[in-house]
Amino acid sequence: MIQRFAAQVPGTDSFLKVKEGTLALISSDSEHAGAYFLIYGFARSYVILYEDQGIDPAFAETAKQQLLSYMNRLNDAFASGKAEDMVAAQNWIVLDYGRSGKIF
Repeated sequence: MIQRFAAQVPGTDSFLKVKEGTLALISSDSEHAGAYFLIYGFARSYVILYEDQGIDPAFAETAKQQLLSYMNRLNDAFASGKAEDMVAAQNWIVLDYGRSGKIF
């Protein structure tokens, strides 16, 4: 899913695909449901906030890169196979988001 999202044009359609994909993963991979739900929530918020608006391409790219950084951080934690890495990644994402412009 990360590679597909990275290759897509930034905007609500790409975030909608992430939302749908993570929702499916929540059901199929319960071990990582919390991580998927975190990404799902960001994608859902973006879609709700911006689906009916014209979005500046630079803004859409910034949002895409922020979500990609979160997805990659979680992917690295998945690869380690360590529960503490998953918790640390999720905590980092929440704290980073709190310090960010909260664009989604």
